Amino acid sequence: MAGLQKAVDEAIPGALIHLREGRYMASAYRDVPFQDLVVRGALVIEGKELSLIGEPGAVLAGSEDYPVSAIVINDSTVKISGLGISDFTYLEPEDDIYDGHGIFTIASNVELDSVRIAGVDKMAVTGRETGHVTARNLTIAQSHLGVWLEETAHLNLTESLITGSESAAIAAYMEATVQVSGSLIEGNQDDGLYTEDNAYIRSADTDIVSNSPYGARAAGHSQILLCGGEMTGNDADTGEEDAGRVLLGDAQACSGR
Repeated sequence: MAGLQKAVDEAIPGALIHLREGRYMASAYRDVPFQDLVVRGALVIEGKELSLIGEPGAVLAGSEDYPVSAIVINDSTVKISGLGISDFTYLEPEDDIYDGHGIFTIASNVELDSVRIAGVDKMAVTGRETGHVTARNLTIAQSHLGVWLEETAHLNLTESLITGSESAAIAAYMEATVQVSGSLIEGNQDDGLYTEDNAYIRSADTDIVSNSPYGARAAGHSQILLCGGEMTGNDADTGEEDAGRVLLGDAQACSGR
């Protein structure tokens, strides 16, 4: 992956970087300072405006012997399309080093199109600070947690699948916001959708199926609005804690009035 990092470092604004078919193994890392810790990335994109375009079969791959996160994006505008990410691991489950993540974004505008993430030991996609992530045809499977948002980060997710997470499919905290539409949230083990603090999720025409313990759960002063889509097979469809609220099929709220 050293050649890919070199291409990113030398990229001019608006550059298109093509990844040919093959497995790009993590073999080096950079530490990106973030708050009181560091994010350890196999590929680091900082202060850039570029696109990564994967040909069919192009995969960034980690291993148990090399605990890092796949991609760290900081203060950048990035589009990633057609790329697979798999098998990134951590050394310690809780320490000051963020390894084992898929795509970790900080204060960046990131567009994901037809990206596939599987077998990531921590969060598959992360949005922090003022980050804005737009994802279409995103597939996340068998990772620890699907999408994790904090601070004022925003996610716009369409026509996507999040399945088999050990924790939530989408978890939003603080003032983070989510718009999810036309997607499938299935078989996740610590809620399909989860909000806390003052976070907000609006789900439209999205099927929330066979999650546990809840399809959608809101805590703190957060809110989840569910507009259409199938809600079935969950241990319980909705859960509320503290002043959190889950609004299911509220016609006025769903119409935006």
